[in-house]
Amino acid sequence: MELQGVYNQLGILFLTILLGYVLAKVKIIPPAATQVFSKFVLTIALPALILSGMRVSFTTERLHTALFVFLLTIPCYGLAFLVGKLTAKILTKDLTREAIFNFGIVFANTGFLGFPIFQALYGKEAIFYAAIYNIMFNLLLYTLGIKIMNANKTEHPTRLNLKKIINPGVGASIIGFILFITAVPLPEFMTGTIDAIGNTCVPLSMLTIGATLSELPLQRMFSDIGIYILSVVRLLVMPLLTLVLVKYIFQIDQMWLIAIPVIMAGMPIATNTVLMAIEYKNDARLASQTVLISTLLSCLSIPLLILVLSHF
Repeated sequence: MELQGVYNQLGILFLTILLGYVLAKVKIIPPAATQVFSKFVLTIALPALILSGMRVSFTTERLHTALFVFLLTIPCYGLAFLVGKLTAKILTKDLTREAIFNFGIVFANTGFLGFPIFQALYGKEAIFYAAIYNIMFNLLLYTLGIKIMNANKTEHPTRLNLKKIINPGVGASIIGFILFITAVPLPEFMTGTIDAIGNTCVPLSMLTIGATLSELPLQRMFSDIGIYILSVVRLLVMPLLTLVLVKYIFQIDQMWLIAIPVIMAGMPIATNTVLMAIEYKNDARLASQTVLISTLLSCLSIPLLILVLSHF
């Protein structure tokens, strides 16, 4: 597989994070802007990106395969939640760190990094199924993700309510699937607007991470051993456990059906970790560190993961 596209994506991430860091240091991005950026991404840009990614033509075969891929996400995310809970409890007794660590294992950077890998391995057709797999990410991000991120709020019960479940991210996932099934064409000016707004999601997320990291002393940015252990679990342990689950327990033999959950499980910690930490008043600096370090280490782990998959 040609890895240049993947490394280009990683380079875009790091340069935009660096830009956010510098802009915050010189006060072009004020501290209050990170809250505004995160709210815009979670409520507007990310839902637009979800809608954009699910806009594909309908076929019966594609629908059947899509439903299978979607059902496959249930045990895979169940495994991620259990591993995340256990890892977080082992690594820390602090409730705030535990929430960030648990979130980081459950939610990986499946879209921005995962999609280019699928395209390089299996062509554009695979991106649609990766987007279907990502529906569960979007549904859980705004439901289970909120619950995990609020786990350190001991003064309030961490139960979900209907208002939290019905939100822009979940709404976009539902609308996107309905549009796929019904094959309703949207006017070009509308799809163009959705695409344009969705395209702001990644750069704004990266700028927010960089600006948040600017609040940390440089020597503290890479000194947390717990984050390195967390990253190893996220980048190596999770994809290997997912491979065992999919291939040997469920006995799936189609290579690309194995590759989708395994590669998704091997992506670095999602940038949404920082946005959700800001939104729900958790430790955004720690969240930014986990994203930065896991993404750096993924430069080594992603080629290794692809090498392992090539032997199946």
